[in-house]
Amino acid sequence: MKYTVLGSGSCVPDPQKNSSGGLLEINGILMLVDCGTGVLHAIPRSGYDYKNIDVVCLTHLHLDHVNDFGALLFALSHDPECKRKKELLIIASKGFSQFYDNLKRLYGDTLENSFDVVVREMGNEDFDYGDINIQTLQTFHTENSIGFRFTYKEKVVCISGDTGYNDNIITLCKDADLAVLECSFPQKVHEGIHLNPLLISKILAKADVKKVLLTHLYPHTEDYPIIEYITREYDGDITIAQVGKSYTI
Repeated sequence: MKYTVLGSGSCVPDPQKNSSGGLLEINGILMLVDCGTGVLHAIPRSGYDYKNIDVVCLTHLHLDHVNDFGALLFALSHDPECKRKKELLIIASKGFSQFYDNLKRLYGDTLENSFDVVVREMGNEDFDYGDINIQTLQTFHTENSIGFRFTYKEKVVCISGDTGYNDNIITLCKDADLAVLECSFPQKVHEGIHLNPLLISKILAKADVKKVLLTHLYPHTEDYPIIEYITREYDGDITIAQVGKSYTI
C-alpha cells in the first residue's frame, strides 16, 4: 500500500500545498482520495497517469476537496490519448449524487464519457472492492462528511478527511499502519469541526497508530511546533505531509 500526497493544504491558496488530495495504490488498484484544487495537475508530477485511476473517494463536498472532480471528468472526456473503457467508481458521502447531477446539468455534454461512472454513496458501512475492504464512518464536519479506512492483507490506511474530534475517528484509526489526519490549526486555535494537535493526541492515545501523516494545514499552522505538541503524548512515527512524497506500508 502506497499513499502519495497530491495536496496537503486547505481552501486558502498556498503555492507549496494544493488543496486536499492523495493517491492510494493497493495491489495495482489506484484510488484518488479527495480531489481539491490543484490535485489533478499534481498527478502526473507524482509519476502517475490520471487515466489509470480506478476509484475516486470523496470525504465531503467542500470545494477544497472536490473542486478538481469536474476537471478530472472533463480531462478524461477530451484528452485525445484517453481510450478509457473501464468504469470509474465514485465512493462519496450522502448527497454526492445530487451534486454530480447538478454538475452534469451545468456542463452538459462536455462531461460525457465513453465509460460508465458508478456512484456509491456511503455513511457508516463497508464493502469489499476485490481484495480491499473499504470502510467509511461519518465524521464531525458537515452533515454527511465521511472518513475512510482501507484494509488489505491486514495492512490498514485510514484517511480522516476534515473532522472534529469524535469516536468514529478513533474507530477508523484503530491499529492503523498509516493514519492521514487533518491538522488544520495549531494548538492555540480551537475549531469544533477541525482537528488540532491536542485533539490528535487524544485520538492517538486511544487508537495505537503506527505512522501518522498530518495534512490539511492552513497557512501558518507549521509556524508552531505541532509535532512537538503531539509527541508529548504519542511516541510513534509522525510527519507533515509533503506534496509529491509517497509513504509505503
